Amino acid sequence: MRSRLLLILLFVALLTTGAGSAPEAVYSFSQAQNTERSPERWREWPVVPELSEHAVQILASAATNTSLNLRSISKIGDCQFTPATFLAGYVKGDYPLPEEYERTAHYFKESMVRDSITAANGLGVSSVLNPMFAAGAGYQECQRTETPLDCELRTRRPVVVLVALGTNWKPRQEITFEEHLRTVVETILASGALPILATKADNIEEDWKLNLANARVAADYDIPLVNVWRAVQPLPNNGLQAPNNVYLTADGWVEQNRAWLRMLDKVRVVLEP
Repeated sequence: MRSRLLLILLFVALLTTGAGSAPEAVYSFSQAQNTERSPERWREWPVVPELSEHAVQILASAATNTSLNLRSISKIGDCQFTPATFLAGYVKGDYPLPEEYERTAHYFKESMVRDSITAANGLGVSSVLNPMFAAGAGYQECQRTETPLDCELRTRRPVVVLVALGTNWKPRQEITFEEHLRTVVETILASGALPILATKADNIEEDWKLNLANARVAADYDIPLVNVWRAVQPLPNNGLQAPNNVYLTADGWVEQNRAWLRMLDKVRVVLEP
C-alpha cells in the first residue's frame, strides 16, 4: 500500500513542481491559490470540498511516513467535538450509517470512538497551545511542558486532524483567534498530517469574522474546509437551538456529522488502495 501511495506522491510532485525542480515542502503556503476560494465568499463554498492537489500531496506524503498511523484521526474542538456527539454514533449504531460510507466508518472506527486530548468541554484555539491543559489537566500521557496539540500529535500519530474552533469565542478577538489558528495549522502540517478546518453554525461574535478567519486560513494554506454553516442553513432556525443560537439542534448534529463523514470518505479513498 505504501509503495503505491509513494507513486502517487511522486506523480503529484511532478505535476506541481515541474521536471528538474525540487518538491515544495508540503507544510508551506500553497503557491497556486484557487481563485474560486475567495475567503470573503465563504458562504458559497461547498459543504464538502474536493481535495486539492496540495491536499492530496500531503496525504500521499503522510501515507509513506512510518511515524504516522494511517487509520488515526484527531479532533480539535470543544464539547461539540467529543465522541458523545461527533462521529462515534456511526460506529456504535446510535444513528444510521449510509451504506456508501460503511467502509470509511470501519477504516477510522477506532479514532471515531476515541477521546482526543484536544477536544473537551470549554477547549479553544488558545487552550490547545497551552501546556496547562495537557499534563496539568490530568493527561498522564503528556509531558510536563507539552501542549495538548503536541501531546495529541505525538501519542495518536494522526494522518488527519479535524479542526472545528470558534464557538463561544470572545467577540472582537478575531485577530488573536486567527493567529492561534495559523499556529495550530502549521504545527499539524509540520507533523506530516493534513489539517481540515470547518466553519461554525453560530454567529456569537455577530459579524461572522471567525468563519471568515477559518476560510482565510484554509485558503492561504490550501487545505480543506467543511462548510458546516452552509450544511445547516436549510434547517429550522438554521440548525441552532433557540434562543441562544449557539449550539446545534439534533438535526444540526446530523448534518454536521454527515458532512464530516463525507469529507473523511474522500480522505480514505486517497489513503486506502
